[in-house]
Amino acid sequence: MNISTQNLCKNCDTELQGEYCHRCGQQDKQYMRSIFAVVGDLFGEIGHWDSRFYRTLRGLFLNPGFLSLEFVQGRHASYVPPLRLYFFISLIAFMVMTSLIDIDIRPPTPEDIERVNQVQQDVQASLPDEAKGLVVSSAEPSEPLRLSLDDTDIPFLSEAEEVELEIKLRQLADNPAQFTKKIISMTPQMMLLMLPFWALFLKLIYLFGHRYYLEHLTVALHTHAFMLLTLTLVTIISQAVSPLIGVAGWNWVATIGDWVTDLFIIWIFVYLFITQKRFYQQSWPLTAVKYLISGMVYFVLLTSSFVIMVIIGILNS
Repeated sequence: MNISTQNLCKNCDTELQGEYCHRCGQQDKQYMRSIFAVVGDLFGEIGHWDSRFYRTLRGLFLNPGFLSLEFVQGRHASYVPPLRLYFFISLIAFMVMTSLIDIDIRPPTPEDIERVNQVQQDVQASLPDEAKGLVVSSAEPSEPLRLSLDDTDIPFLSEAEEVELEIKLRQLADNPAQFTKKIISMTPQMMLLMLPFWALFLKLIYLFGHRYYLEHLTVALHTHAFMLLTLTLVTIISQAVSPLIGVAGWNWVATIGDWVTDLFIIWIFVYLFITQKRFYQQSWPLTAVKYLISGMVYFVLLTSSFVIMVIIGILNS
């Protein structure tokens, strides 16, 4: 039987049974066509991607645990994949935090130094005579900050790297604003570093839940994407209302902004608790116990990741 070439896959000549070839997967689509058809398809793709993206963001921010449950149950086409979602939000968070957060740390002026010295003298004079000998005068305010690693042993650094780290720490101590901004910019990378370890901890604490490691990693990606998104919103709102603080007639806007940011921070903790309950389907008391344990372990992982990323960032600066 002769088969029309219009019903054959252009890639492998297999008879088509739908829009996609069941053998090689190529779509039965004509790419050589008018520019108007191409532009129409482009807008169609953008509209489809936008609808999926906004649906994903809505589920991520407002419905704890929803996206993770949808993903592990096989419903993938309607939402942005977890890893792609995390990278996109972390990129936005990086851009917002590095551009909006402005750390301005100025050295003390002679007036500041004089004021501090006067306060120190007043405090010293107000002490009883028998207590004055027990008080050690602090360093001069004008004395620059000096950091030393002489009594510190960092296990994963060689001696040469420790020397290089100490030199760069002294350089950054002279420019604390640069150092602080670098730490802020490394927040998304710090979270990415700890993600696999956090998923491993979830695997251990829910060892008898009969879930694969990738399921725990999915929850970790979604929750961290949510936290970065929320922190980004908090940063935007805070930076938007901060110029209005103290401005006559606009204090109410700053007050509302503070309330909103406080609610967002509270929502992070509530969201994580509800996610843990919905995804792992355990009782509320058991979920509460594991939530508290998870919080302590998370703090340790976050601190460790922070220290590692700070050292790496300083050595690469």
